[in-house]
Amino acid sequence: MRLIADRVTRIMLAGRIDRDDPILELIESDDILDEKTVLGDAVEHILSFPHLSAKEVANQYNKNWTNPSDALRKLSAKGEVIGLKRAGKFRYPEFQFSQSDEANQVARKGNVDLGARDDPWGVASWWLSPNPSAEDRKSPAQLLNEGSLDAVRALLDAEIADDIA
Repeated sequence: MRLIADRVTRIMLAGRIDRDDPILELIESDDILDEKTVLGDAVEHILSFPHLSAKEVANQYNKNWTNPSDALRKLSAKGEVIGLKRAGKFRYPEFQFSQSDEANQVARKGNVDLGARDDPWGVASWWLSPNPSAEDRKSPAQLLNEGSLDAVRALLDAEIADDIA
């Protein structure tokens, strides 16, 4: 997962795939007609989920921040919150605010452990994509929403262990 997440992040920054990039082994040659297809699909998937501006986060979740943009950028800089920059503006996947306090803490710790500070798009993809190790291939964000916190913790532990190995 980390290999793909890192490559997608690099593709998003560079806007192209180098011919020696290992991600090409995962893509059939017929699919490389447009190198930005991978990038577009990954971004489209992530952005198909609800996202909020800093002001919307503050208003909807009763955050008493003087400056919501600064508060969320600081949390993003620590890696606690996923902040996705698009067209010069930050958007924040809603799942990390809309849960119980305990579930929100699991999300924040997971964001830090997965490296959201350095790879917010890859971490957002991990949370929002179906996980083959989860029951019914649910995404970690779905499990979080259902209150299956132990299942989310187990997926996080497995992902982190896999990245270390």
